[in-house]
Amino acid sequence: MNNTGMAQGALEIVKSFYSGGARGEITSFADRLSDRFELFVPGYLPWGGHFNKAQYLELLPRVADTLDFSKLRYISLTAQGGHVVALIDIGVRGTEQSVIISEHWDIENDLATRLLVAYFDPKVLLDRVAAV
Repeated sequence: MNNTGMAQGALEIVKSFYSGGARGEITSFADRLSDRFELFVPGYLPWGGHFNKAQYLELLPRVADTLDFSKLRYISLTAQGGHVVALIDIGVRGTEQSVIISEHWDIENDLATRLLVAYFDPKVLLDRVAAV
C-alpha cells in the first residue's frame, strides 16, 4: 500500500473511534486496537498515566462520563503514513464548555498501536472532575 492509501486507512480507523464515542459506544473500537496498544495521558488528569490495551478499554467509560463525544468537532485531522494527529474540540459534560485535545495516533497493519494525548488549557475539565 502506498503512503496515501496508508494515511487514508489510518484516518478511517481514528475516525471510527470518535464516531463510536458519539454514538455512546466508546469501547466499540476495541477490535481496532493492537494487542500491544499503549496509551499516554498527562498525569495531572484522574485518568492520566501509561496504559496497555486492557487498561485503556477499562478507562474509556470513565473518560466518556466526563467528555461529551457527541459535541466533538475536528479542528484539524491530518495523517502521514500511519501517523494521525487529531486536534479536537470536545464538550465537557455538565457544562456548556469544551476543551481542546491533541491526539497523536500510530496505526500499523490496520490497528492502533499507540495514542499520545495532550490537553490545551484543561482547567474547565479539571474543575468538572473536581466537582463530581
